[in-house]
Amino acid sequence: MARPKKQTVDYFPHFVKCGRTIFILESKFGNDGYAFWFKVLEILGESEGHFYDCSNVSSWEFLLAKTRVTEDKAKDIISVLIDLGKIDAELWGKHRVLWIGNFTRNLSEVYRTRHTDLPSKPCFQDKKQSEPVIPSEETKEEETFSPRKPAKGEKSKEKESKEKYPYQDICALWNSVCLSLPKVQKVSDNRRHKIKCRCDEWGKNRETWLQTAEALFRRVQASDFLTGRQSGKASWTASFDWLFDNGANWVKVSEGNYDNDRGGRGGQAASNVTKVELGVGEFYDNSGRRTYGSGKATIPPTAPPRPSDRHAWDSLSNTWILL
Repeated sequence: MARPKKQTVDYFPHFVKCGRTIFILESKFGNDGYAFWFKVLEILGESEGHFYDCSNVSSWEFLLAKTRVTEDKAKDIISVLIDLGKIDAELWGKHRVLWIGNFTRNLSEVYRTRHTDLPSKPCFQDKKQSEPVIPSEETKEEETFSPRKPAKGEKSKEKESKEKYPYQDICALWNSVCLSLPKVQKVSDNRRHKIKCRCDEWGKNRETWLQTAEALFRRVQASDFLTGRQSGKASWTASFDWLFDNGANWVKVSEGNYDNDRGGRGGQAASNVTKVELGVGEFYDNSGRRTYGSGKATIPPTAPPRPSDRHAWDSLSNTWILL
């Protein structure tokens, strides 16, 4: 039996000369509008069939975490994109599904080389009829992270815990922010237990948990010591399990015990730099220089935050470009 061909892509055309969509989004929402648009395209590119189902809480929360905007701003941006004819209004209005026909059509050359049909607009049956299983971002993450399926007749406590605590979203945040450290491949029962314990220490709601986790992850990524970028030190690096292992490690990270400006001459130099909001994977080295990844590039303080881990700084055009 032939193996079914995938309906996802690892890249998509990012046109340098942007049209009115980007102009309008930037005019209304600033860099948030620009980043939201391209991060949505990234999500659609890696989603099976190139559509994204936001009808459940977990998928919607992941979209907000990925784009780093508030719920109200996300709805406002989507509304503008619908008015511009970019997002299919019918699918969003009836099913809260993101589908951008032009994005899929721009991938026609990819599917031509695969000798397969271009994915078409998703069709949903009426709720009164039996609904097919629609692949979504949440489904894909469950396949990547979840260690097992619940046994038949098993108590629903674990299911309730999954719905309450954002296990998948926190792991996805770690993978997208801590680019210098090993990624989380799956969520074991032990990891679920530790995530639950840390969430209970951080607060009482999902928004607080995700905001706290992202702030910690950004601090870890910015630390030369925790990421092993500090010269003359042992090769030990922090890990997801280390951060969540107990109630002491995350507190030390939160209090700045591993920050680059925590004492030393390099820290003194860094502390004199006026620091701006950093993007995905960005950090300040011991000299206070803004950089990302391997630390070779120098990013000007006035540059906007790095939109995603697929963007690189181009010193000639003085802007972020999508690789």
